[in-house]
Amino acid sequence: MTDSRPAAATVRIVLVADPGVASEIAQGLAEELPQQLRRRVRADIDWQVTARTAPLVADEQLEVSSVTDVVRPFLPEGDWDVGVFLTDLPRRAGLEPVSIEVSPEDRIALVSLPALGSWRMRQRARHVVADVVGMLTRAHADLVPSPEEAGRLEAAGPGEDDRKRFIVPGLRGHLSLVTGMVRANRPWRLFTTLSRALAGVFATAAFGLINSSAWTISSGMDAGRLIGCSVASLTALTAWIIIDHDLWERPHDSLSRPFSRLYNTVTCVTITFGVLSLYVVLFLTLFGVSQLTLVPSAFGKVIGHKVTVHDYAGLAWFVSSMGMVGGAFGSGLEDDGTVRNAAYGERQRQRWQKLRQEKKVREAKEGES
Repeated sequence: MTDSRPAAATVRIVLVADPGVASEIAQGLAEELPQQLRRRVRADIDWQVTARTAPLVADEQLEVSSVTDVVRPFLPEGDWDVGVFLTDLPRRAGLEPVSIEVSPEDRIALVSLPALGSWRMRQRARHVVADVVGMLTRAHADLVPSPEEAGRLEAAGPGEDDRKRFIVPGLRGHLSLVTGMVRANRPWRLFTTLSRALAGVFATAAFGLINSSAWTISSGMDAGRLIGCSVASLTALTAWIIIDHDLWERPHDSLSRPFSRLYNTVTCVTITFGVLSLYVVLFLTLFGVSQLTLVPSAFGKVIGHKVTVHDYAGLAWFVSSMGMVGGAFGSGLEDDGTVRNAAYGERQRQRWQKLRQEKKVREAKEGES
């Protein structure tokens, strides 16, 4: 007896993502998305999802009508039904953050992950992509991303068919964009790549930890002075990294000024978060090491009173601040490429440069043939 049930329709989905966070999310979605689509869109479709990695090269002010031209070159020739590009770059309509741009006619969409915010970015991306696929396949034509995930819908404009973009308006939208861009930068990984800065930090801190003068100074400092030292040292290292590696974006005209402010804000927050992560790790390390290595009797003799846990904490706090100053000198020896990955503007310039180089290679090969 043969099965008379009709075979399930197959929809092939290609997820293309920028390297880094976007690629990691896309790889996870390739496994999770079919089940999500069966639950949120249609259960009688065989959803096949593949993920690829490629850097997006596009102006953040690109019109919706040009999205297809930007995304299509990254899609396999004729081997897909729906194409979705996940980018870690900001997308904006004027100054308003854009989370999604869709072209139902071409079955192509572009999702800007930073506009989804930093909180639960993976879960939001999963829901948004599932909703977008539902729109592009017209399997659930009235389905649109929720206001929480996408913001308000803005038509692409006259003469652009049914292409649409989803804008996240107001202060909430701008905060989501900034925190999402910082999240995409993965600042907690920054200090682990600064090997020379780390050497300077720990060398300075190790010297301070065994220096009796540091013991005396730290014991005489109150919380206000220790906080002041922390703020000064963190600011110094952050500013040194930004200035020494030329991470500050300079606007060339009035139109680029808002974009420069956005990139500079994200760069400052990213570097500050990375430096703060280093500071916390250094403090915890020194606090533990000081209690293991500094004999209370010798320590107490120098500071002139019985040693308590507060003395060890104060010493670790003070020496950590000293270590950050030493790290500033070490950071100047870092490879620029290592640090510049934290700057969105620099990443965009690298992508444009790579695109131009590839274009020259193709033209050279065509000329030879």
